Amino acid sequence: MVKSKTLFFAALVPPQVVKEKVRNLKLEIREKVGAAHALKLPAHITLIPPFWLQNSQEKEFLEVLRVVGDKQKSFPVELKDFGRFDQRVIFLNVVDHAPIQELHKILSQALEEILSPAKEKKLHPHVTLAARDLPRSQFKVAWERLRERKIHLSFEAKSITVFRHNGKTWDVLEEIFFNNENYS
Repeated sequence: MVKSKTLFFAALVPPQVVKEKVRNLKLEIREKVGAAHALKLPAHITLIPPFWLQNSQEKEFLEVLRVVGDKQKSFPVELKDFGRFDQRVIFLNVVDHAPIQELHKILSQALEEILSPAKEKKLHPHVTLAARDLPRSQFKVAWERLRERKIHLSFEAKSITVFRHNGKTWDVLEEIFFNNENYS
């Protein structure tokens, strides 16, 4: 049976050197507390959270993102130290949320007709290190190891990466460069 809908999401993905440093942090967390779910994806900052889309709308969706990307200028992203959401998620803090929140707003408005209007949720830009499978009993252990530790990473956001779920894992569908930077 052919599925009529597929799961997608869009994110900022840092360059390889930053992805490796984040992966090492995720591996450390897996080793110390067993949380490995975050290793299923490369380091990323979500712009459009996962959503279902009719397969027939994929081309239109990508075209809208290309139009937005073509108007978007690259911008610096700074990751500094650790944060958390309750006792569920540990992440790297994004220092300046404004450019990411603005891009999220532009994307949300551009995709309004394609995506069914979801309850507007404020975007809190971050890079997840441990989430779904982080046991509450181990949260304190992981948080104590990281909360006082200092880390500082930065990169230039130059593109939107679109992920498509294949039924088991997330695949990169397309990287949409900002302001034709892929030609420079």
